[in-house]
Amino acid sequence: MKAAFFHSARDIRTEETHDAQEPRPGEVLLEVTAVGVCGSDLHGYVFGDVGGIVNQEPLVMGHEAAGRIIALGPDAPPHLSIGQRVAIDPATPCLQCERCESGEPHLCLNLQFMGLWPYHGALRERMVHPARCVFPMPENISDVGAAMLEPLGVALHAIRLGKIVVGEDVAVIGAGAVGLLITRLARLQGARHVFVADRFKWRLDIAANFGADYVIDVSKQDAVEEVMRATNKRGVDVAIEAAWVAETANQCVQMVRYGGRVVVVGIPAKDELTIQASAARRKEVPIVYSRRMKHVYPATTDLAHMGLVDVDALATHRFTLDQAKVAFDTAADYQDNVIRSMILPNMK
Repeated sequence: MKAAFFHSARDIRTEETHDAQEPRPGEVLLEVTAVGVCGSDLHGYVFGDVGGIVNQEPLVMGHEAAGRIIALGPDAPPHLSIGQRVAIDPATPCLQCERCESGEPHLCLNLQFMGLWPYHGALRERMVHPARCVFPMPENISDVGAAMLEPLGVALHAIRLGKIVVGEDVAVIGAGAVGLLITRLARLQGARHVFVADRFKWRLDIAANFGADYVIDVSKQDAVEEVMRATNKRGVDVAIEAAWVAETANQCVQMVRYGGRVVVVGIPAKDELTIQASAARRKEVPIVYSRRMKHVYPATTDLAHMGLVDVDALATHRFTLDQAKVAFDTAADYQDNVIRSMILPNMK
């Protein structure tokens, strides 16, 4: 069996490895059909760590994933069957700790998250995964679309944290896949105006198609000045950071109204960010950090199934498992108008 192992910064190699084990009780064996290259994957690929977590040995990356069930462990749930196409939730909470019992499994104190050290991810031909963490897909959601439900879930969690009310103004900084999905969901949530800022024209073009009223090219314009000008110096009700946070979290504070809300989704390159304390204090701005997602797969499946969110449109590039390094370099270096690089482990 082949898998793509991350060794160190800018070093990912497709290699032969041992085959996946047979599923045990509570598990399924999956043929992996699609894996997205996420921004957090790129963080590890470019800088060698994610949020201070450094691999102790080569790791199979990939957590935005879909697969097909090829074997069921004993006592499999009755709603699962061999041949079923599924989306894969990368997070396996313990369901027993304080946070899990409080309804916050994404904050589980014993969380296992695939593709993050020490748990191998989905960039391999086959894998075993907990049966409770796979979700059957309707026929009109493609394998790539099923993998894209993970970033859609991240976007949905951020939108819920932002508590957008119908008629409010929203700004999104960063128009990668998650930022674009946040843009679309903000529009569905009933936002009056949606501002999107990014430095790449092709991303801003898609943002306009996903519901942005105002697109701001930060290579030519100051995002804060443009938002304040368009809102007559009031600011937006909710500002959502979906980039790499170095300066953008503070921009969110600057462009949000007094008493507004800021949600930080991105992961900073240096594991720190700077906020102008006086502006945040004066405006009494709550700054909420978003961690992945919780209880979202039924909702994201319906959003894609009903055609409310076109997740396939963001999967702009497809690669084989042997092309894993090309897929990562394409995304990391913003080549060829990429939005999301997708790796199809069983495509020849």
